[in-house]
Amino acid sequence: MRRQLIALIIIIQLFIGQLFIAPVSFAQSGRGTQAPKPVQPPKPSTVIPTSVLNAPDGGKLMRQDVDGATTRYLMKNGLTVLIRERHAVPLLAMNVTVKVGALSEPDEQAGIAQLVQRLLLKGTATRVLGVIEREAASLGGTLKAETTYDQTAFTLMAPAESLTGMATLLSDVLMNPLFDANEIKNTASKLLADSQRPSDSASAYALDRMLTAAFTTHRLKRGMSVNETFLNNVTREQVMAFWRAHYQPQNIVITLVGDVFALKAVGELQLTFGNMNKVVLPASPPTPESKTPASVTGGRKPAVAVAPTPTPVPPANPPVNTLEEAPQDKLRYGNTRADISQTLVTLAYRVPMLTRTVASLKEQAVLEVMAAVLGLGRGSRLAQMLPERSGLATESAAQVLALPGTTMFTLQLRGEPGRIDRIEADALRELEKFKRELLSDGEMARAKAMLEKRYFDNLTRMEDEAVSIGRYYARLGDYAPLDSLVERARAVTAQDLQQAAAKYLTLANVTVHEYEPVNAQARTFTAEKFAELAITFAPSLGQTINASEIKSAVTLRTFKQGEDRGSVTEGRNILVAEAPLPIKDFSVLRGARAFVREDRSLPKLTIGVFFMGGRLVEEPANGGITELMVRSMLRSTAARKGDLIALELESYGGDIQAVNEPDYFGFTLDVLSRNAEAAVKLLLDIAENPFFDKPELAREREAVLAEQLKQRDNAPSRAVELMWASLYPGGHPYGLPRLGTPESVKAVTVEKLEAWYAQSIKRQFPLVMLVGDTDGSALVSRIFGDGFKRPGELDKIIKANLPALTQPPQEQAETRARPLTTQAIGYRAPNLDTNETLVLGMLSAMTSSGKINDDLHAQQPAALQFIADNRLASGAFYALATTNAADETKARESLLAEFTRLTTTLPTDEEFTRGRNLSIGSYAIALQTQQARAHEYTRLVIAGRKPSEAENQPDLLRNVKRSDFKRVAEKIIKGDQGVSVGRGAVRGQ
Repeated sequence: MRRQLIALIIIIQLFIGQLFIAPVSFAQSGRGTQAPKPVQPPKPSTVIPTSVLNAPDGGKLMRQDVDGATTRYLMKNGLTVLIRERHAVPLLAMNVTVKVGALSEPDEQAGIAQLVQRLLLKGTATRVLGVIEREAASLGGTLKAETTYDQTAFTLMAPAESLTGMATLLSDVLMNPLFDANEIKNTASKLLADSQRPSDSASAYALDRMLTAAFTTHRLKRGMSVNETFLNNVTREQVMAFWRAHYQPQNIVITLVGDVFALKAVGELQLTFGNMNKVVLPASPPTPESKTPASVTGGRKPAVAVAPTPTPVPPANPPVNTLEEAPQDKLRYGNTRADISQTLVTLAYRVPMLTRTVASLKEQAVLEVMAAVLGLGRGSRLAQMLPERSGLATESAAQVLALPGTTMFTLQLRGEPGRIDRIEADALRELEKFKRELLSDGEMARAKAMLEKRYFDNLTRMEDEAVSIGRYYARLGDYAPLDSLVERARAVTAQDLQQAAAKYLTLANVTVHEYEPVNAQARTFTAEKFAELAITFAPSLGQTINASEIKSAVTLRTFKQGEDRGSVTEGRNILVAEAPLPIKDFSVLRGARAFVREDRSLPKLTIGVFFMGGRLVEEPANGGITELMVRSMLRSTAARKGDLIALELESYGGDIQAVNEPDYFGFTLDVLSRNAEAAVKLLLDIAENPFFDKPELAREREAVLAEQLKQRDNAPSRAVELMWASLYPGGHPYGLPRLGTPESVKAVTVEKLEAWYAQSIKRQFPLVMLVGDTDGSALVSRIFGDGFKRPGELDKIIKANLPALTQPPQEQAETRARPLTTQAIGYRAPNLDTNETLVLGMLSAMTSSGKINDDLHAQQPAALQFIADNRLASGAFYALATTNAADETKARESLLAEFTRLTTTLPTDEEFTRGRNLSIGSYAIALQTQQARAHEYTRLVIAGRKPSEAENQPDLLRNVKRSDFKRVAEKIIKGDQGVSVGRGAVRGQ
């Protein structure tokens, strides 16, 4: 009754509130059927915030600021709430960012911030171990948590209808932790084990290790390392003390992004988080909050306090003790080794800490543009330079890494260990050249377009946007700098870049860190010796730049930008657009099959051009040829070389990805919609007029070989690859590695590529998927209708060489010098109809979030997931688990027992409901991105189903019966296949 009364009050408040802000809310809904009309940027709302009925005293609203689609609330207890309405899809992301991280720990308790974060998910007074994850799954969502240097974040993503449950769950997690003594011991042991092994993300681990070389007194010198003695002896009292000191409402920012209305959402948060009472500790008076410059807020007025602002309260936790770091005056150097296959070189330059001042925000924009020039996209300086000179065929990247008390401008370069000196030499020489150049308009335009695209990419997934907003607000006290980044980047000039590069990219300001394989040739450098070597690489490194040395860079061509497509921006935070339309079939007679889904929620468009076959028709002797072909096609056409392709495409704010799936291949083009037509013409040139150049093939061959090594370093991916080889032996295409073997890749020649192209692409029309900001059939009729020419007879079906599966699966395993073992155990899943495919997906969701997690907890799994992978010719149903190496056998036995249980026991009502809800929610969450949706449509069409089934997935899943679970499990696990279980393992020592 109480909840019903509360809901009624919320509805009344919502109605009254709309009388004041109706024009704003109508525009936000995005559900109108007519074209949006231009609107003026809104003024801050003057609606007085009214607390929901029976809200706890701490949850009473003291302040409300409305800025377009974003509303900020301040509760009496000091908690900040940010709500950004996005109504394109019925999902909601709830992020809780706490201003506490590794830098909040004293050295003698290093690791306690991560420990508390993990323990909060292990149980509350009313939710015991395992219940939290299962409740998130029952809401149809996924819960993630992360601790960084200065923040801890919890993000729950679920259907918007689960708002009440999401708020209830997260508030209980943060406010009522159990902190069981046994669980503290188990979790601390697990954290210690994780800290002693390199992360599967070599890039992130290398950045963390770089900090140990870059700093001498600042707490960052410790990175995310932990204190082993402390974790072995940590007490419940220490955990409780840390939680009480830091998890206080004035240190917490809650961000909601999704299909909700602010008034209703904040009411739920008042009821659930209003009981979080602050604990005020003695502290010095806080400094007044600085105002964000109008130039940063896009001219909007300052926030208006519409109710008495509470007296500022000092933060409950003492300030982060970063310890002052003296200015860097000479090169710093570090080297770390682990069981990896490639070398990762990080060059890091210290730049000023990001603040809310006009000067700092301008500097941030300059550095972000510089990072885009140097490392964002195939047309960036490093991507264009390094493969040509050093043979660095895998990766190069640049980023601005904002950290507490400082910011780092970092470059990362990946290559073979034997090439490390050449890679470092060429990179330093390129940077010295860059410091003395004024970039052309074409090069600047490319970088800014790619930066704009990356900004909108971050808005594609609601959870990413919620995390970014929370991170900015927790660090700066404002989200406006995030929203205004593209606007500020447009104002950056070539002179700004040259001056920043000359100021920061110096020999005295750089930290060089090398992350190498354990068996690489030993490096015996000190920082002083490496500085001497660097000067031999680039003699001008230690010299002052004279004005006479600054020259104009090579002039790169500029490309005309299309006109904005009429989307109306309200403030800066929302795109006013119609609701997405159902997918439509615009197939061309005697031409490409084409499907279009119009969605104008973001000014982006994804175009997929896909062909059947590829890996499905590969054999052991030519494994990897499809991957080499699609990569090489991006490098050269009859009319364009690779550098021009990259420059033109990225000047449009576009990115083309090579696609090499088990049953189809091709390309996805993701581009700013204003430039879609020009970019599509470029895509057609790539697909229809490739030129397989011998030098380009050699470079792509090196890239694929390097990617094979990188794949082997990722234990989960490698274990799954080995499992497929176990399940589908004897040369079956599903048992072959996606990238082939070193021998098969080295055997590919230009002539073989040309023959493969002729038989795989020129003998079929493609399947075309358009998803995003487009006008129905316009692109299809203007471009795709006549874009593909297919003379002669075409293939009606794909003829794959699928050998008989007469051999039983044999375990495929590798041993690495690591403390953990990752194993994938599964069964073949052939000949499934539509209903059985849905059942298997629900079975995977139910089991992944089920009791098996609790059973394996004693073995300290780093990961456990059940996965259904359905393919055209067959499939697999498998479990992926990571445990201590000593627990490998126990884990295998537990997983096999769980498979057997599925064949003998019907799920309970709770399990069935949880599996259904999680399947529905996970499916919607996965299809947030335009690329993912284009791929799902393609898989459905290839399977002979209608792409509209993607929109109807919730209804299809609701038709699944509980009795179907046991039947489908028996068919797969106890079927008449005559095969045993398949297994792939990356075994630790």
